Amino acid sequence: MKPLLYLIYPLFIFAMGCGIYVACRDNEGLVDKNYYENGSNYFEAKAVEKKLDIAISKPCALNKGSNKIQIRVDSHGKPLEHAALSLFVGNLSSTGYDSTQRMQEEAPGIYQATATIPFKGVWFVRIDLQQQQLAATRKWFFNVR
Repeated sequence: MKPLLYLIYPLFIFAMGCGIYVACRDNEGLVDKNYYENGSNYFEAKAVEKKLDIAISKPCALNKGSNKIQIRVDSHGKPLEHAALSLFVGNLSSTGYDSTQRMQEEAPGIYQATATIPFKGVWFVRIDLQQQQLAATRKWFFNVR
């Protein structure tokens, strides 16, 4: 039993050392600088969004190839016009296919953009809305088959 413990103890110390080394080498900076200001800005933006009763519709399912992504944005049940919306589409397994583009207003409250999905997998879609003091974001995941 003692020889087994003599073998396991150095392996444990080696594994701990490797873990600490990898953690120090690949530090991602999980602590945000200016966290108070960033948090305050987030809650202020959410309060404005709630006050304006912003509703952003979910895009239809994505398919492999070219996709026309169309969403509807409402404020108090009425179409929100002349807003600056941006569309981000990215694959979870590779950042090489990420794209961001501005959405065009097709009709009052209806915005659209075209995104290309080159292969199957899980794709992330984010809509960012900017208008005066308003900043709203919606995120969705799509399983493209």
